[in-house]
Amino acid sequence: MHTLSGPELDAVASTGLSNSVNMAFFGIATGSAVAFSIVLMTVPILEPKTYAAVVGLAWISGFTSLLFGIRAGIDYRKTKAKLRELKTGHAY
Repeated sequence: MHTLSGPELDAVASTGLSNSVNMAFFGIATGSAVAFSIVLMTVPILEPKTYAAVVGLAWISGFTSLLFGIRAGIDYRKTKAKLRELKTGHAY
């Protein structure tokens, strides 16, 4: 049986919350990047400004998807390391 203090539980909870927020935004950004890419491949956009706006939004969505995906991966590894530290009693 492991005993944990309040600050240890708070550290795990805050890291888990951050990870779920990053995963949610990763999903939203990935979905929008896919949607804008599908629009670019299937809809003939004749207006240059509209085409530029859709291309820009696709690139921005792709970039933010990458950003939130990386942040989610980092937070996931930090959470796993913190849990391993709490279970074993020492840091790796």
